[in-house]
Amino acid sequence: MALALPACGGQTGGEIVTFTAYASGIAGVDGAMELDTGLGYHVRLTTARMHVGAVYLRLGQANPGSANASCVGDTTYGLQVPGSVDVDVLSSAPQPFSFPGTATTDADQSAEVWLVDGDINVVTSGTAVVSVAGTATKDGNAYPFTGAITIGQNRLVPPANPAAPGTNPICKERIVAPIPVDVHPSPAGHLLLEINPASWLGDVAFSTLLPGADGVTLAIPDASAGTSPDIAAGRAFFMAVTSASPDAYRFSWISP
Repeated sequence: MALALPACGGQTGGEIVTFTAYASGIAGVDGAMELDTGLGYHVRLTTARMHVGAVYLRLGQANPGSANASCVGDTTYGLQVPGSVDVDVLSSAPQPFSFPGTATTDADQSAEVWLVDGDINVVTSGTAVVSVAGTATKDGNAYPFTGAITIGQNRLVPPANPAAPGTNPICKERIVAPIPVDVHPSPAGHLLLEINPASWLGDVAFSTLLPGADGVTLAIPDASAGTSPDIAAGRAFFMAVTSASPDAYRFSWISP
């Protein structure tokens, strides 16, 4: 979904630049990642992929969608990449977005990562925005697992007031924001989004998971609603992926 870019219309005085955008895992990662979680698990992550639908950087710090039902409020976007990329986040190799980006040379202070293609307000979506696989160990027990996240009907938040059904739109679940950034586009260079999955599984209690389709490998539920221990693990996974942490999502402008 492409947005109008007010900053690129000359309102800020910055020069307009066109560039290629890339996404990758963190520097130095090349294959499986090993990590220890706060719940005492040692995790060997062998698969970690993310589908990014678009990224937008703003000149200001406030999240325009936080105070109202709209996810695109009154704001000035200084940079936009309205194309997608499927990222292997266990690789530090830069992977290009499907569409060039446009920006002004003004400094950007906050970012949005959109986790869907097309109309962000359409509830139905079967696209997996994240998929993971690996093995967690604790106290001599091994927990082989897989997990995937979709953001459709399964992520709708019921409104507190039934008379106002539009107060929790699905788009709010699909935008990771506001991510603090300090990006200064220039006429030469490109944008890099580095994704670090180290925090995604930090609050997942793997011992609560149930076997998936093969009857052996444990499955992180693709759901947030419910009170069972395995659903709590799925909710923790989703919340970590969609948390706007600069440790998980780092933007930088790479100049030649």
